[in-house]
Amino acid sequence: MMYKQTVLALVFVPLLFAPLLARGDDLAEVQAVFDKDIRLFNAQNSEAFSGSAHEDVVLFGILSPFATKGKENLQRLVQGYFADHSRSIFKIVNPKFFILNASAVAWGAFTITEYPKVGPRDTIHGRYTYTYTKTDGTWQLVAFHLSPLQGY
Repeated sequence: MMYKQTVLALVFVPLLFAPLLARGDDLAEVQAVFDKDIRLFNAQNSEAFSGSAHEDVVLFGILSPFATKGKENLQRLVQGYFADHSRSIFKIVNPKFFILNASAVAWGAFTITEYPKVGPRDTIHGRYTYTYTKTDGTWQLVAFHLSPLQGY
């Protein structure tokens, strides 16, 4: 009898924790994609955001007064931004992540210090949300929003 209980425990206990382990792996993967995009942006690499972006990604935020739709348009927007700035530092403050099945959200606050090629340095404080979906085993950025805090 004890042998049966031990075997059942060895079979079923790992099954109880498998969803938590999978979610932990997904969380680490989303965080890695997010961190890579921030590093690429701070290095002024044109692959920032577009490397992880879904073909139909949507951006709302401070880089354009209108929604930017599609991976190619996002890449053009980021390249134009880099062309106008000698340097930008995008600092994430208190990042949070949430995973639900094949969807993930990253949110928090940011500070971006811009060094335009023409004009004075500027610092913007704001909030962000990044939305990801897992497609064919890969986390892709499907939408993100950057908004300055009031008073900017």
